[in-house]
Order: sequence, then C-alpha cells, then structure tokens
Amino acid sequence: MDLVSPVLDIATRLWVCGSRHLSYVLKFEKNLQSLERESAGLNNVRNDVQLMVDNAEKEPRMRRTEAVGNWLTSMGRMAIESSAVIEEGRRQLQNRCLGSRCPKDLRSTYKVGKRIVKKRDAVRDLRLAEDRIVGASGLTVRMPRMRLLMPELLVENTVGLDSTVERVWRCIQDVNVRLIRLCGIGGVGKSTLLKKLSNEFLHNQDHDFDYVIWVKVSRQEEYIDKVQEVIRKKLDISDAAWNDCSSEEEKGAQIFSFLKTKKFVLLLDDVWERFDLLRLGIHLELESDDDNRSKVIFTTRSVELFNAIRAQETIEVECLPPDQALRLFRMSVGENILNNNPELSELAEIIATKCGGLPLALLTVGRAMASRRNLGEWRHAVELLQSNPSEIEGMRSHVFPLLKFSYDSLNNATAQNCFRYCSIFPKDYDIRMYELIDLWIGEGFLDGSNPRDQADFIIGTLKLAYLLESDESTQCVRMHDIVYEMALWLARDQGKNRNKVLVTKSGKITYQELKKWEEANWISLFGSRSRVNIDYSPSCNHLSTLLFRDTLLKSFPHGFFDSMPALKVLDVSGNQGLLELPSDIGNVAKLQYLNLSSTGIAKLPASFTNLINLRCLLLDYTMSLKRISVEVISCLSLLQVYSKMNGALEYLFDAVKVPGDDEDAFLDALECLNHINKLGITIFAAPSVDKILNSYILRSCIRKLTLMDCEGLISLCFTQDLGNLERLEIFHCCSLTEFKLSEWCKLVNLHEVHIGVCPFLLNLNFLAYARNLETLTIIDCESLQEVTSEIRSFPGLKTISLTQLRNLKSMSPSPRCFPCLSEIEVSQCSLLMQLPFDSENVNFLHKIRGETEWWGGLIWNDEAIKKACRSKFVNTSSGPLQKKKDQASTSR
Repeated sequence: MDLVSPVLDIATRLWVCGSRHLSYVLKFEKNLQSLERESAGLNNVRNDVQLMVDNAEKEPRMRRTEAVGNWLTSMGRMAIESSAVIEEGRRQLQNRCLGSRCPKDLRSTYKVGKRIVKKRDAVRDLRLAEDRIVGASGLTVRMPRMRLLMPELLVENTVGLDSTVERVWRCIQDVNVRLIRLCGIGGVGKSTLLKKLSNEFLHNQDHDFDYVIWVKVSRQEEYIDKVQEVIRKKLDISDAAWNDCSSEEEKGAQIFSFLKTKKFVLLLDDVWERFDLLRLGIHLELESDDDNRSKVIFTTRSVELFNAIRAQETIEVECLPPDQALRLFRMSVGENILNNNPELSELAEIIATKCGGLPLALLTVGRAMASRRNLGEWRHAVELLQSNPSEIEGMRSHVFPLLKFSYDSLNNATAQNCFRYCSIFPKDYDIRMYELIDLWIGEGFLDGSNPRDQADFIIGTLKLAYLLESDESTQCVRMHDIVYEMALWLARDQGKNRNKVLVTKSGKITYQELKKWEEANWISLFGSRSRVNIDYSPSCNHLSTLLFRDTLLKSFPHGFFDSMPALKVLDVSGNQGLLELPSDIGNVAKLQYLNLSSTGIAKLPASFTNLINLRCLLLDYTMSLKRISVEVISCLSLLQVYSKMNGALEYLFDAVKVPGDDEDAFLDALECLNHINKLGITIFAAPSVDKILNSYILRSCIRKLTLMDCEGLISLCFTQDLGNLERLEIFHCCSLTEFKLSEWCKLVNLHEVHIGVCPFLLNLNFLAYARNLETLTIIDCESLQEVTSEIRSFPGLKTISLTQLRNLKSMSPSPRCFPCLSEIEVSQCSLLMQLPFDSENVNFLHKIRGETEWWGGLIWNDEAIKKACRSKFVNTSSGPLQKKKDQASTSR
C-alpha cells in the first residue's frame, strides 16, 4: 500500500496537468465564451465604478483613493488585453477545418487556448479584488487643501473693518449667496477690505474652496481680455492652450472648462462698468444641480452694477464713526507725537472730524502731519482743511484723483456739470432736491424735453456713484465733506483758478473780495448774523450764478447788475430787509432763475418785463408783494417754474386777508405759458380751485397748493390725477366738510399736508391714498373726531402734529396705520386718550410732545408700550400754536 499511494498521486497529478493542457484545445470555444462573459462583466463593473468616482470627484477636494486609481488603471489595461485575446481566439475558430471541430494548426490552437484560459483567470482575480479594494476603503477621500493660488497681499491698517469682514464671511458661508457686492464711496476702504478677505482665505482653514483669485479690474479698453489673462495665469492654463484661443469667447470657454468642477472664489477689485461674468468664463448658475457654490465678490462705487443677478448680497462699506476715525488718524500720525502734546491731541480730534471718517483722507492727512510737531503747523492744517484742503500734502495727488474716478465714470457732461454745481452750497448743507433742480434749470444744464425727469435721473446717478447722499426723507441730498472739497476743486479747474467759484460767509465784503468777483463764474454767500454790505459794482463779465441767501442784505448799489452780462441765476431769498430790486435788473438779458422768496419787496420794477429768458421765478412768502400783474406773467413766455406761496400760519394768526382780485385772469395767463411745468400757488376763491382741478395744464403742474379763505368751498373733489402735488395747505376754509377722491386720482408725490381752522371737517380719510405722506399737521378743526377711519396704512408718515382738536377721539382704527411714525405732537386734544403704538411701530418712535395733564390721562393696554413711550415724552409748557404765533411775530 505504501507504494500504491505515491503512484496514484503521481498519476492524478499527471492527469490533471494533461487534462488542463488538453482543455486548451478541446474546450477552446467554451473557454473563449467564458472569457467573453468575464470581460463583459469586468467592463460593466469598471464603468459603474468610474461613474461613481467621477461623481464623487465633483465635490471640492474629493479624489479617488490610490488603490481605486490603480484598480481602474489595471481594469483599463485588462480590458485592452482581453479584447486582443478574444479577437485572436475568434480568428482561430474561423481557421478550423471545414465542417469539423478540428483545428488546422494544433500547435497554434494550443497556444491561443492557453492564453485565453490565463486571461480569463486574470479577469476573475481582478473582479475579486473589487470587493477588497473598492468596498473596504471606499472610492474617494478628501484631499488636504492645496496651497491657494493667491499670495498674501499687503494690507494697510484695517481699523473699523472687522465687523464688515465678519458680515462678508457669513455671506460666503451662505450657500444661497453667490454674488457679493461691496459698495461705497471712493477711499472708504473697499479694496483694503477685499485684500483682507483674500488673506483670510489663506489663514482661515474653515472653508473648502479650491481656488481664490484676486484681480484688479483696470479702467481701460479690452478690460475683459486683461481680466481673463490674469485669471488664466492664476489657474496656470498653459501658454499653448491659451494661444490657441482666437477670441474672447474661446478664452472664456477655456476658463469655464477649467473651473466647472472646481469650487472657487473670484475677487474683482474696482469694477466700473456692467459686464457679463459669462464673458470671463465665470458661470454662476443659481439653479444648477452642482454643489460647488462658487462665489464672486467685487468692489464698486456704483450700486447699479450687477442688479440683474439674483441671490446676491450688497454690503455698503461706510465711513468710520468718530471714535474709529480718530484711532486711525492717531495711528497714522504716530501715538508718540500726540501723547507728548495734549494740544496736538485736541487738534487731531478736529482734523479727524473734518476728514468725515473717510479712511483715505485720514491716512493721507495723518501721514502729512506725522513729521510735524509744531503747534502752529497743526493749527494751519486745521485752517487748510476748512478753507482749502487741496493744499494739504497728498490731497491733490492721492485723495482727489481717486474720488475723481467716480466723477469721470459718469461719462455724461450734463451730470458732471450738475455735480460740480453742487459746490456752490456750503459744506454740510442739506440741499433740497427741488431747489437744486430749479437751479440746474436756471443755469441751463438740463436740455431734455422733460427737464425734471432728467434731473431726477441725474440725482439718482450721482447717488448711485456715492457723489451725493440722501437724508432719511429723500427730499434732500448732501455731500460728504471730502467729496464736497473735490467738487469745489474740480469746479475751480482742479485748483488752478481758486476765484472761479467763491463760497463765502456773509459779512462786510471788502474791496479785495469784490476784486475776486471779477474772475468768478459762481458766487454764493449764505447767511450769518452779520450783514452783507456792497460798496461798489465790480465788473463780473463771467459771472453766471450769484446767491445772496439770508445775508441781511438791504440794497444793491446803482448799476450793480449792469456789470453782469452773463448772469443766469440770481437768488436773494431770505433777505427780508431787501425792499426793492434796482431797475437795472431788467438789463440782465440772460437771467433764467430769479428767487426773491422771503424778501420785503413790495413791487417789481417796470423793467421786469424785459426778462424774457426767465425760466424760474420764485416769490414764496413775499408778504408785501400782494399781486403779480397778468401783463408781467404774459411777458415771461419761457417760464417753466412759478411759485408764490403765502405764509398760511402768519395770515391765520393775524387775520390778514389777501385779495383774490384777478385770480381767474392770472390763472388763465399761467395756463397760456407753453413751457410751464411747476407751480406753487395760493388760492383765495372757490371758483379758482375748480379752475385748477379742471385744467389739465394747471393740474399737472401743481407742486405746492395752498387754499386760504375759500368761502363757499364745501367739498374738495380730487377727480383727476394730481400726481405731481407735493405739498397741500388748507386754512380757514370754514365751509369745507369733506374730501372726495375718484379712483383715477393719484397722490403719489404728496409728502406734506397742513390743515387748519376747518370747523366742519369730519375726517381725513383721503390721506390714506397718499402713500408717501411724511408730515401731517392739523390745527383747530372743531368737528374732527378721527384722523382716519380707513384701515389703510400711512407707510411713510413720520411726523404728525395735532393742535386744538377738542373733539378728536381717535387717530386711526389700528396702530398698523402708522408703521413708522417717529414724532407726534399733541396740544389741547383732551379727548384723545390712546396713541397708535404697538410692540412693532413703537421702535420707530423718537419723540412725543404734549402737556403733562394730557399725558397723565392716556389709556394704555400694554405696560411695555407705556414704558417705551414714557421715555420719549417731552413736556410742552406752552402749546405749539402759541409758539408759532411768537415765531411769526418775531420774523416780522
């Protein structure tokens, strides 16, 4: 038995070996079919795994594991090799003897059959490795963050920017925000903020962006091509691939192809013009299925840019508050200089304030003062900032040129002229928009068919470029201090002609000052307590604008206006001591704007009819000027603006009656003026009210309307469109009981309403249709029991004054009628027991004025509301009616 076992083992081994070799030939076709099945299965598995890997790698920084990568590579090679063996086996089958399963060449069949079996076994082994390699370790891993392409940028002092950086970073982390816009005035620190953000990506590892690209957008032709060039260098796209692109579109396609599976941040600094991100090759499809959520962050001085793209966040970079402005200035100067001299520290506070919180100005002036330690030098710097900031080192070379880019970008000579003209107002002056528009018309800047719409568009453009700022009511604009200085610098031919624009305080005008007038184009003097005296008539051949406002001026010297042949704008408003205009005013043939408001002028000179080019005539509150003749108005055929508003409160308290003689004829004359587009007028007769409301020309021109002593006026029916009406005053209309509005009547521009001594008026429900009403005053309306019974809200009403309304019980049905009321004044309204405030609108309240007795009788439904209102209450010792009487008598 010991001999048999080895023999059997050898025989078995020989049989196995022999049968395997025989199978290469005998089972050739079966083995080939098996290889084909195994190869097909292998290809299916490989395709499935490849698809899963490709999808996974679309995630930022997700990459296939090394094992999976090697397996897929082996699979690819195996597929090629198997295909070659299968093809060879199929040829071998075709070479068999006709009608026989016997091969023609036994040796060749054996070799091919052996390769088929080995390749089949290799395919099976590779498939078995799938579970071990792919299933155990997973397909992909998150790779460590690659070194970002953006190098660390040099950033100046970032005082005051930390909170803004945090806000931007929150937007970056918000998957719904793809486009972030940083806006602000030039020099406020937008570029510094963007650089700081770029550096944050390097230092802050809590993000998963593959690329961060920072590009300075230059103001030049072909800037798209320049930006594309910077981006492609950051992405390391080869020169060969880039040079093959023959157009902007092909270059954009190259960038898109590179970035489409990447998560990136594109930082664009100083974007000036609207352009399509697609042209750059940047696609921000907000509704796409990919989760890349790349970001574009850009800085601009124009709010208009990119308004069409959704899912964006606009962040305004604002000037620094006083404490941070002082901190930045002190750091720029050097603490060691200021700490050693308390007087310098005090002057530093003044300088920082005069820089208006603008970081660029603070840094520029700070550097200029860093080497100066003499107290006199610092005092002189304060004086220069007040009178001529362009003389401070760095202002003309750094600050003004940067701000001037905003001016240059207007690309519109009319808008640039209008902006420079704003420099005729004093610094920190709230410019009423209607007043500014009238002055622009007077100077001849507006050449459109509808100059008011053109002016509104220009004001909007200047605000969007941060060259003008709005106040809360949107009725006034103002200029940042440094922007104002830049405007003045531009108006003076970039400082080359300081006498071209003279903006001075009033007081005695010396001979030397009058000599400067001879070079001036624009001159403005705004009021102070000292009186303006003019001793002689200078020769002002270039002068086109002359403003004497609130200067206590009493008279002009003889022949004063004969020496001003180019004068277009004359404003002497607020000079109540000015009793007459000299006759030579009629010789100013080019005069287009004349403002005599609040003067003591009692009549117009006969030569007034010579002012045939006059566009704007303003006569508001000229109490001594009782009437304007029809003949005078008829001669002013180019007149666009006419306003003569009477002081309603003064007439009310003094019971002065202004005759309404020829009122109808005067309205006829106004109606015949072909160019009239703005009217402010006081009406004393009920038929005249009907005439205005029934005349399309007059109705569409009315901006300010006062109805006074309109006897017999029972119902005021606004049946047609009054879309331009901005201010409505109704006083001493003792028959008036109601207002009626048709569904076609719109009061969209009505901002102010003042109503007094209308004893039969029951409510003011019509005001619910004045959606933009901001100020409401009601005095002595005996029958009035509620301001409104409408549930419509007054969304813009901020101030309401209620005086001597003895039957007033309610302001509105709900606090929601006054969602943003900030100031309320109540006097002699003893039945008004509740105020229209709740937990929401009480947050807008700034002040409640009223008597202590009335306050103590109020009923409160919520103690929290009572507590909030109590902190805003101001006791009035005397009623506002008496105060207004006192003011009226004082002004006279």
